[in-house]
Amino acid sequence: MNMKKKLVAGGLVAALAATAIGGATLAYFTDEEKAVNTFSVGNVDITLTESEWVESDAKLIPGRVIDKNPTITLEAGSEDAYTFMKVQLSQDFVDLLTDYATAASITNPMDVVEDWFVSEVGPKVMYVDVDAGYAILGVMSPKSAGDSVTYFDQVTVPKGVTQEMISAEDEYTITVTGYAIQAEGFDTREEAFAALFPELA
Repeated sequence: MNMKKKLVAGGLVAALAATAIGGATLAYFTDEEKAVNTFSVGNVDITLTESEWVESDAKLIPGRVIDKNPTITLEAGSEDAYTFMKVQLSQDFVDLLTDYATAASITNPMDVVEDWFVSEVGPKVMYVDVDAGYAILGVMSPKSAGDSVTYFDQVTVPKGVTQEMISAEDEYTITVTGYAIQAEGFDTREEAFAALFPELA
């Protein structure tokens, strides 16, 4: 075989080899899929309302029953949540309750609370700071979207309150604040409270 034929034959062999390799590559069946997982964002959303509160009726008159129904509602789309309520009394209100307790010989602060506040659900007092004039209340079970819980229904001015205990110059206020924390991850109300208020647990 002369040199020219050798070159042509070599070229054909090389071409066939390349074709075979290329053909082998193209012969594999392949596929690819991608799964995209989108995570939505959960949230806890509450509102605090007092539908029965009428400020003009809120007069400190012995024996008067004043409607006050602070209610926490979990809004639509909210995750299940434990709810809590902080009830803050002004210093003048704290002094009034103290004077009442002294006159009535009441030594247990909870007895004073029961005399003044009426509640159908009977929330647990999770924490109380008498000096600062506030308490944090909690109910037993978590709530779901659309659920509401009314922490107390009325404020009653005991008949044992006297004119000497009340001053027109003083400011008597009750400030309520609603809180909520997701229920998932907590087995009890106490665990949820500790996570929400770590400085008080």
